Amino acid sequence: MEFIVLKKKEWQAAAIVNDQEITDIWAEATCLKKPDQGDLIVGKVSSVLDDKNAAFVSLGSGKPGLLNGDELICAQKKKTAGERMPAVSTCIKEGQSILVQVKYPGVERKGPIVTELVSVTGESLVYMPYAGYSAVSKQLPTMRDELLRIAHEHCVEQEGLIFRTSSAYVSEEALIDELGSLREEWQRIRHSTKAVRVPSVIKKAGGIAERISRLYPLHRATELATNDEEAVKTFLPLLAKGAKVMSEEENENVLQLLDRTINGIEKTVKIGKAALHIEETNAVTAIDVDSGGVRRSNKNQTHLEVNMMAIDEIARQLRLRNIGGMIIVDFLRVDEKEREALLTKMKNKEKADKRLKVGGFTRLGLFEMQRKKAGLPLSKLI
Repeated sequence: MEFIVLKKKEWQAAAIVNDQEITDIWAEATCLKKPDQGDLIVGKVSSVLDDKNAAFVSLGSGKPGLLNGDELICAQKKKTAGERMPAVSTCIKEGQSILVQVKYPGVERKGPIVTELVSVTGESLVYMPYAGYSAVSKQLPTMRDELLRIAHEHCVEQEGLIFRTSSAYVSEEALIDELGSLREEWQRIRHSTKAVRVPSVIKKAGGIAERISRLYPLHRATELATNDEEAVKTFLPLLAKGAKVMSEEENENVLQLLDRTINGIEKTVKIGKAALHIEETNAVTAIDVDSGGVRRSNKNQTHLEVNMMAIDEIARQLRLRNIGGMIIVDFLRVDEKEREALLTKMKNKEKADKRLKVGGFTRLGLFEMQRKKAGLPLSKLI
């Protein structure tokens, strides 16, 4: 498995290559002036809206961040204790300074979404000082009980941990040491908020490297290709032990492959004679399956065969385009029995894409899915 990082003037993209085929792409702007996902910012509460169970926080640049009531520290403590959620105005006041973390960056006319429940990411752990719970990567089902035991024994008060996939490769002592280091880092962050102007950025996020390492087991990649020397320093330590940088010729070939793939992404994707029409909006991604004149023994058989081919391509396009949020697919009409076959095949795609959550057919015959957002889709950046 190979990992590619392609840097251009306005953006950089990273991708996974398996058997000479790109399976996943992530991208981000290289000149980020607005708050980015994961940034820690001391902001100022600009308005409190009890009727909306939310507040707006001025972040210093761009639009104010939306802080939902259930993302407040005091609300999380009440939730952990099984008590009634408090009104936002009892937790924060207008004009108050507040340390928040960007959960989702702003998109077009919408400002970012922020949280007071911050997290600090390490190599094997994500430290959450106010979460009140711990969790384990889905990649480690057999180690779940043992890792949660470690969290139970060593977390105090509202602390929580997320054990990343790399937790499987280190000892319990190393995990405890990392927890101590992350605690110290968090105390340094808290201390630094006392002497800054408000609003002010306290800590920039790790960018695309940190984001991808949370989503994908990069330790499986054995080779790195990039046109950016800084990317070698950032990503090579995250790859498999002994991973190497590709030769100049191999490097050029895979970089061109990624560039061609990105530039070739269009709204219509051909599948033989059939096609997918992909329309991305702020609220939902709509995918229409078009038979394109394919003919089989009968109409139902034609529709079933095209739909089955479309599922493979839909799963691939979601990963290539980094599409997140609600997804609606308008499959070609088939009988109830064939619908069950389509649902079963789409459910199998969840195993390969941990961000994907399959719903099923609505009463009107549309197919619903949801995919966890991780940064902006390619269409917003490139």
